Order: sequence, then C-alpha cells, then structure tokens
Amino acid sequence: MTTAIGIPILLGILLLPIYTVVAGFLLGEPRDFRTAGIGLGVMLAMAIFMIASTAMMGVVFGRITPF
Repeated sequence: MTTAIGIPILLGILLLPIYTVVAGFLLGEPRDFRTAGIGLGVMLAMAIFMIASTAMMGVVFGRITPF
C-alpha cells in the first residue's frame, strides 16, 4: 500500500519544482538552448539521484526490518 501511495506523491508533488524549472527553461525568454540544456541535465541528474536514493533506502530498511 505504501508503494501505491508513494509513487504518485513522488512524481506529482516532490518533482513539481523540476517540472516548473523545465517549463521555465523551455518557455521563458530569451531562449538560450545551451543554458537550458545544462540546466535540464542538472535537474535530470538530481531527479535520478533522488529516485535512486529513495529506492536504495527502501531496500536497506526492508532488509533491516524483520517483517
């Protein structure tokens, strides 16, 4: 049940700042695609790190917890 609740929260609420930054990079003026690409790469790397670390902590807590 926790996983079913956690995924929409992660994708909908926690990643909302990333969605806002992506929209700002793509829709903002003036459009500098090099800077936008660097920013998107940084935001993507942070999102991947956040999701991977959350998954790793879930595995660690699953191993520690006896039930």
